[in-house]
Amino acid sequence: MVNANLFRAKMVLAGYSQRKLAEAMDMAENTLGSKINGHGYFNTAQAVKLCELLHITDDSEKCQIFLA
Repeated sequence: MVNANLFRAKMVLAGYSQRKLAEAMDMAENTLGSKINGHGYFNTAQAVKLCELLHITDDSEKCQIFLA
């Protein structure tokens, strides 16, 4: 399950809206929102791409966000 608050904070800090991040991920906005809210999971490839887009490089931070 994703730490939604921390994820959204990182998204805003990186300059993304949910719509723009979904577009960058080639994903429907509703799908991204569902995964952020715990109604689905990001696969490994998606988590890696999200970390790249949101400039998340610290492994402990990745764990806090994606392994909440």
